[in-house]
Amino acid sequence: MMCRNVLPCVRIWSDKCSSKYGRRRPFILAGSLMISVAVTIIGFSADIGYLLGDADEDHRNFKGT
Repeated sequence: MMCRNVLPCVRIWSDKCSSKYGRRRPFILAGSLMISVAVTIIGFSADIGYLLGDADEDHRNFKGT
């Protein structure tokens, strides 16, 4: 669903981009950084949930990595 809606917009923006780094590189870099942040958040989701108020009995002892 996301590819169907977001990627055409990103393609249009990248085609109109006139960066000194090229048309596609800034978008590839931004996408890579967002994916890295998302994967890190997923990895620590149990800890983040605990910090946001999950019950202690629902929390596992495994911490992140």
